[in-house]
Amino acid sequence: MPTVFRFDGFRVFFCSNEGDPREPVHVHAMGDGGEAEFWMRTEVTVARSAGLDARTLRRPAQVVEARRDEIERPGMSISAEGVRFEEDTMWVTLSDGRVLGVPLAWFPRLLHAAPEARTGMVLSPFGIHWEALDEDISVAG
Repeated sequence: MPTVFRFDGFRVFFCSNEGDPREPVHVHAMGDGGEAEFWMRTEVTVARSAGLDARTLRRPAQVVEARRDEIERPGMSISAEGVRFEEDTMWVTLSDGRVLGVPLAWFPRLLHAAPEARTGMVLSPFGIHWEALDEDISVAG
């Protein structure tokens, strides 16, 4: 769950591949003992929250609205530079030096693929593609 930015003890981050059907563009804000999900529609709206009262929730909502250009900016400055697998985890090395570990259970085609098929990927500025598996994972950042 890559961090977009931090402020006042909150971490604002995104999760990919959420929901069925897919949820609209959104970010999560975690801090002050709780978490909230903000959908980026015409106006920033709170989709759900836990552990934050209405007063505390106002601050992250205001900051997400004020920084929505940063959150939604086109183009990507961060890309995948490498991918490796362990039994139940995919590790993605990003161009900014971070290494993200994600459960293979999130990607059933990769989970059930032979190890040789997992290595047949193409890295691009936009993500990772496995032609033989018909699997694509975007890397936005």
